[in-house]
Amino acid sequence: MANWLDLISLVATIAVFGGIVYAVLMMVQSVSQGVASAKEGLKTKGVNITDKGVSVKTSKRFDREDYVDATQRGLLKAVNASSFRKGAAAHEPGSSGQLQPDNSSLKSSSSFSSVASDGEKKKKGLFKRAMSGSSK
Repeated sequence: MANWLDLISLVATIAVFGGIVYAVLMMVQSVSQGVASAKEGLKTKGVNITDKGVSVKTSKRFDREDYVDATQRGLLKAVNASSFRKGAAAHEPGSSGQLQPDNSSLKSSSSFSSVASDGEKKKKGLFKRAMSGSSK
């Protein structure tokens, strides 16, 4: 037979689980209210969001002339931004047709850490050989 302690434990357990369920329901309700208020705010700005998609209300209609003008502006911006035919002097008649690189800035030099104190290159690796000046 159940005593008073068992009944109190049962009521406390039901109260804890009931409180958790209530808190979850309140959170879901507050999130859904936030989403609804965000949808209403966007609707006043001309953006209607439904479960089927998004529709945007515009105050201006474009006719064919506006569309063609906008397309031409975009095309001209793309052509001006491209590098097509820049440096075309190398392709003039009588030239070899190949671009020659400017080698004046491509000189190689040893870094400070790869040069030994006497000016010889250091050997790197697991099995180092003795340098030419040292003997065993």
